Amino acid sequence: MSRSHIDYQKLLQNPSEEARSFTRWWWYGAAVTKEEVRRELAYMKEAGLAGVEIQVTYPLQEDTEAQGIKNRMYHSPEFIEIMDYTLTVAEEMGMFVDLTLGSGWPFGGPFVPYDMAPEILIPYQIDLIGPTEFERDFTTMLPGTPCRAVMGKFENGVILADTLVDISDHLDVTWLHGWEWGHCLNKISIPEGHWKIYIFITSLYKQQVGIPAPGMEGYAIDHCRKDVSDFYFAQFGDPLVEKLGQGRIRAFFCDSIELGGNNWTQIMPEQFLARRGYELTPFMPALWADVGDITADIRYDFYKTFSELTIENFFRNFTAWSHSKGVKTRIQAHGTWGDILQAYAAADYPEGETFGPNDKYEVNTVHRRLATSAGHVYGRKVISNETFTWLRVPRFMETLEMMKAAVDAVFLDGINQIVNHGYSYSPESAGKPGWAFYASSFISHNNTWWEYYPILSSYIHTVSAFLQTGDSYAEVAIYLPQSDIWSTMPIAELHLGMKLEEHMGKSLVNLVHKSGYYFDFLNDEAITDLSRLTDSGLEIGANRYKTIILPKVTRLPLNTANQLLEYVRAGGILIAVSDRPCTVPGYIDREANNRRLDQIMEQLMDSEAGSWKTVGKGKTILVEDEVQLIARLKESEAPDVAIESIDEAAGSNVAAQSIGYVHRIHEGGHIYFVANVCGEERKARMRFKYGSRTAAVLDPMTRQTVRHVQLPPGSDEASIEFAFEPFQSFVVVFDDQLAEAAEVGEDGTLPAVPRVDRSIDITDSWTLRIPEANFERKLEKLQTWEQFADVKYYCGSAFYDKKVTISAIHPGESVWLNLEGVHEVAEVFVNGSSAGVLWKAPRRLDLTDWLTEGENELSIKVVNLWINHMLSPDLHEPQPESPVSNNWPYFTEKIKQIRDKRLNAHNERKRVQSPQPSGLSGQATLMIRHGGLEQR
Repeated sequence: MSRSHIDYQKLLQNPSEEARSFTRWWWYGAAVTKEEVRRELAYMKEAGLAGVEIQVTYPLQEDTEAQGIKNRMYHSPEFIEIMDYTLTVAEEMGMFVDLTLGSGWPFGGPFVPYDMAPEILIPYQIDLIGPTEFERDFTTMLPGTPCRAVMGKFENGVILADTLVDISDHLDVTWLHGWEWGHCLNKISIPEGHWKIYIFITSLYKQQVGIPAPGMEGYAIDHCRKDVSDFYFAQFGDPLVEKLGQGRIRAFFCDSIELGGNNWTQIMPEQFLARRGYELTPFMPALWADVGDITADIRYDFYKTFSELTIENFFRNFTAWSHSKGVKTRIQAHGTWGDILQAYAAADYPEGETFGPNDKYEVNTVHRRLATSAGHVYGRKVISNETFTWLRVPRFMETLEMMKAAVDAVFLDGINQIVNHGYSYSPESAGKPGWAFYASSFISHNNTWWEYYPILSSYIHTVSAFLQTGDSYAEVAIYLPQSDIWSTMPIAELHLGMKLEEHMGKSLVNLVHKSGYYFDFLNDEAITDLSRLTDSGLEIGANRYKTIILPKVTRLPLNTANQLLEYVRAGGILIAVSDRPCTVPGYIDREANNRRLDQIMEQLMDSEAGSWKTVGKGKTILVEDEVQLIARLKESEAPDVAIESIDEAAGSNVAAQSIGYVHRIHEGGHIYFVANVCGEERKARMRFKYGSRTAAVLDPMTRQTVRHVQLPPGSDEASIEFAFEPFQSFVVVFDDQLAEAAEVGEDGTLPAVPRVDRSIDITDSWTLRIPEANFERKLEKLQTWEQFADVKYYCGSAFYDKKVTISAIHPGESVWLNLEGVHEVAEVFVNGSSAGVLWKAPRRLDLTDWLTEGENELSIKVVNLWINHMLSPDLHEPQPESPVSNNWPYFTEKIKQIRDKRLNAHNERKRVQSPQPSGLSGQATLMIRHGGLEQR
């Protein structure tokens, strides 16, 4: 078979259109106009965005004819008209449109009846000493409806399982004047001893949709019932598709699963019996209390059933319905209690999420790595990520530099499509900064640095294109201990992703990753049904999992254990951390299953930690902790990429703490994305296990080839040295057909660079101009403008002007501008022409081609952040209207709370006490680099 080689230069210069970023686009109260829709889509198109995800949410302003504000009811003719227009304009511009299949989150609305809403099961306990008789009228006592009642004898802190009795037939209704009034427990005989009665009630509280648009207030839906999902899709989705037309919306979106308190569904008892083979009701106390050895088995069976119901009846049903309408799906599955990989994989585009100050290099298990693992295991080519949510708190503090670091961290978890969070629709009448979402980074045309955002957008586009090429490749897998979580959790609103991370430990997954082993998570289905056993490991797609790690796994399904035994016999490596699995989860045949597991484990792994055990062609080991895990991992398999600091003290390897990689593979070669996610320079030697003799190092920021490397023949690995600038990244391509470059050393060592011959200090004597504020000052030294009372709270553009005299620039010399403090983006003009933009460290720019001998006009345009404006005592903020609108049933107090939290700037003023630096500060120098070389 001939090998397929990719034209990397073509991909670098013309990345695929599908790899561009999307953005969430908030429509507040659907108060949008055709003119503004077209204007904002044009801004996005110019900035390099591929499309939008429209999320219609809470209103921010009452209907105001003078300002052109008209809130629209969801599904109204006016709403359909503006949606149709938006789709038409997007089609004209060649942009895609995704749509949240709801308003706010989770899915729900005014058409959802009470009995279709998510349920919360609450256990109430009554202690009794027998023999006695007991009855109780619960009318007005319990905040819900009793649905089950069970009693059992209590001894030595445990309920005796063989004494559990279903007494639900003693539950009855109380009546008042012919009306159903309440509930009671009819008289029951209590035997001798200490007994507990558990009354399980379904709470009267049912969750409603959060922050909905007008006309979408109402109950959320039960995510476990197919009849409910079908009803919702028919009521909400069918009319939209019918009126807008099939094929016009690219994907329907499901936001993260945030169902407060949801731990039950009314179909659970019947489905539990059908799927697990026994009645749940007599064992329901095990969901809350200790009923002895079987407690964990009952809980596991409960959550396994709960998982199957939500996967089948909501997640997969959502995608099946969407496909029937010619639409794909994007799903954020984090928050679910179900099998997390299956939930993500139900989507065409599994989607992770990043929120908080995550502009740092670490594995994000809960919101990213689980999503990418699902994509890699279940064969989803594109894995997207809601990015920049809460990047800084309060709002208006995020910078392009922070965003670059944050997006690199996202890429290093395996994401290959970015969705900005986000872009607020904002009418011109709202001024600047205009309308803004409460949890967002402010990434719109109203931001001060928007004109420079295309630099970052272009970079994201390029990296995403390379990361969508070929297939992800990993040789290490970490088995998800879902059975342990399901077996130990009492009945609860279970966020499985968070519990998995707690159980495994953040430090364990980060140690594995930062030791040079990219990994995927695997569930039971991946091991037993999706894989193929070979002598090179467990194969799933392009992945060859040579090593599987069991992190603190005590419970292992029998099918999984059998497959792991065969995997090791075929040549695989299995490492268990802290525990050797000893229990098969589940109640039916529990004793026989456990005996069989004991037999498998005796063949598979020693019960004592410390020594390798050879099993067939493979080997296994039990280690005590994560430190031993890494040591044994390195013994058995070299890392895909080993990262070593250069010129560091012995034993120090700071490079590995901030430099990461992801690996893509195709028939013609290997693609690595490598990034330094920190604000300091790092020199590192990277040893690529699968590097070929010829490599190209590409800069996705400049779209230039930085180096060609020709490695000596006979090398066991490709070793390349890098001098990373702060927040710098590269794409490294290995392909034997790449052209060779003679000027680069064959050994991949750091190339020499021009040395700094001399520096010229230009810190003194500048003029600061802010035309928009009619402000000008002569500065003895560079100084930020918030220090001047007249422009203390000013946000926007300012200019620092200076004349500099340059002597002749000799052949082989270059002149670089270095700015110590830039707050936050600086565009440098030389003699009226733009020479470049400084928006991240290092603030250094080559001016050689722009300077002329003699006097030069140097002007530096600087934009700051909106936060200072939000602190201004002169800031006018509209007070909450009462009511905001008469056109939908909002409570006045509710809308006041929304506006106070999400519109006004009280949070900014609370968290930021004084204006932030704005402009230039510190030293400014011109560095003359000579053609002579120095080693980096």
